[in-house]
Amino acid sequence: MLEIASYSLVTIIAVSQINTVGNEVKKMVNLYAPLVSSTDSVRLEILEMALNLKEIIFVGDRVVYDKDAEEKFISEQKQYLKKYKNIEKTISSAEKLVKSERSNYRENFRGIENNEQKLLEQLQVIREINREHTNVVRKLFNHVEVGSFLMGMELIDKVVKSEAEVNNELDKLNRVLVNLQTSSLEYSRTAQQRGTYFTMLGSFLTVCFVISFFFVIVRKNITRPFHVLTDTIDTFDAANQSKEDRTELSLMKRGDELGTVARSFNKLKHELWTQRKDLQSAKSEAERATMEKNKFLAAASHDLRQPLHAMQMFIAALKEKTADEHSLEIISNIESVSVSSGKLLNSLLDVSQLEAGDVIPQFESFAIQEVFRRVNNSFSVLAKRKGLGFKIIKSEVIVHSDPILLERILQNLISNAIRFTKFGRVLVCCRDRGNNVEIQVWDTGVGIPEEYSKLIYNEFQQLDNNERDRSRGLGLGLAIVRGLSERLDHPVNHISKVGSGTRFSVSLRKGSNNIRSDILEEQSYEYSNDLVGLRVLLIEDDLSVLNATTQLLLSWKIEVESAATFDEAIEVTVKSVNKPEFIIADLRLPGNFDGIEAITRVQLLIGEAIPSVVITGDLAHDQNPTISELGYRVLNKPVRPAKLRSLMTHLINQYRRDASS
Repeated sequence: MLEIASYSLVTIIAVSQINTVGNEVKKMVNLYAPLVSSTDSVRLEILEMALNLKEIIFVGDRVVYDKDAEEKFISEQKQYLKKYKNIEKTISSAEKLVKSERSNYRENFRGIENNEQKLLEQLQVIREINREHTNVVRKLFNHVEVGSFLMGMELIDKVVKSEAEVNNELDKLNRVLVNLQTSSLEYSRTAQQRGTYFTMLGSFLTVCFVISFFFVIVRKNITRPFHVLTDTIDTFDAANQSKEDRTELSLMKRGDELGTVARSFNKLKHELWTQRKDLQSAKSEAERATMEKNKFLAAASHDLRQPLHAMQMFIAALKEKTADEHSLEIISNIESVSVSSGKLLNSLLDVSQLEAGDVIPQFESFAIQEVFRRVNNSFSVLAKRKGLGFKIIKSEVIVHSDPILLERILQNLISNAIRFTKFGRVLVCCRDRGNNVEIQVWDTGVGIPEEYSKLIYNEFQQLDNNERDRSRGLGLGLAIVRGLSERLDHPVNHISKVGSGTRFSVSLRKGSNNIRSDILEEQSYEYSNDLVGLRVLLIEDDLSVLNATTQLLLSWKIEVESAATFDEAIEVTVKSVNKPEFIIADLRLPGNFDGIEAITRVQLLIGEAIPSVVITGDLAHDQNPTISELGYRVLNKPVRPAKLRSLMTHLINQYRRDASS
């Protein structure tokens, strides 16, 4: 109650002083504003009278003989006299205002009392000067009326001088008003300072009393226990369990809010100690599992791909040497199973690689048509076999992305489009979106139900494949698309209508236009006999893969020189009578050199940059910038023999065309 009473007194003092200042300012405005308005009105009237007088002077010498000039003179004369009367009325109104309002201000407002007589005197001076000015002008009017205008011109100087005197006196009146305003503001400032002083004094005394009153109680019952509690919280260590000390135990026995907080904190401590043990165990288990997973990925990337790669090479070589139709059918079935296994393994390893965070994009600006050309080469034949129309609309857009990862995204989207389209066509195109580009993949397939619109990006999620037909994949394509798009920051969206088709879109930024990219015309790798007699240097450290690939190349009537190490490759090249025309090298080789260095050294020895292909089973080969810088083509194990043959045919034909030109 004492605190409330003290602050109420302080509030009353503050409100009283604020009200005093407001009243004084209000009174000053009530007087100052009308007087300023009257002054401005008088100035305006004088200005307009001067304009009327100019018009009279302009027609003065023609009044006696020109009817229009006479009418103009009479009109301007009336206007002039009317304005004179307005000035008289304005001055009289100002005098009445000062006299009528002075009794309202004398009690508190000293400014008007000191300046009242000055205001009245100044208004009287303005009235007298204005009358003298008007008398001079009337004499001028008489000269004009009797036709002696030239004699009246001698009065012009007096008229101008009297106008200046009126304006000068108005300036003096304004100075008196300024003094009035200044004194009013000074009084308001004094009242404000006085109110501030009393308010601050009252507040200070109240605060001091309240602080003194509560200091002992707060310090004894709140501050000390609170410090004990905060010290306990600050020194709490979830890693080491400790017993409660005597002070903490006494605090927990209290029945107030601090006791409740202390008991809650003590309970929380014991729960955290228990949870920490569980979390530490779970963390250790997760770290161990992650390490095991990374080791598995590192081994699986190369070791699991090697036998599958060798198997496909052996199958293709066996197929070339078998003429029996029944045997060929069995071999084709084995080949189909091998290809399907390779695809599934690649998808699983790609998903694991994305989850492990091993995919690091290498951004650059490039022509999207380069990616379109490679995608067209990969899928045009597949779409044709299925009886579907397949078209990629040519584009000259430069984009900023990782070309290899972007190509993977498009390959998965187009592969799904062809797989789930029974009839119709698949279309790939670019759409301009300002600073961005949107790559769209359209199909006329079965469509995606609304309830599956988000689930399709999950691993192992497939629509209408309850029997888990392996020929239709594992349901990892869109999961890989999602992971790659997140790495590249390329949002992927889709719209679909069941029974009508689906459109997937990938949004990415435009690239720098200052690069020059010669866009190659779209062409398909052809299956031909251009490889017959081709001299190939095969560098592979895995004996089974080396033998399988050698058998395959020999079945294509290719001359093969093989090497298992970097040194053997150099030795074979030096001793060979005929220089190799093509190099196929595994990326990982024993020793200190890899397949890229082997290709480079062989090309230096023979003095030609012959076509070369790098074959690898490593997950992280995309992060090796040397491959893209040197322009070598890369095939991931397991490699389909048909794809290897098509690529070799394309590269050797291109090399021969360039050499002949």
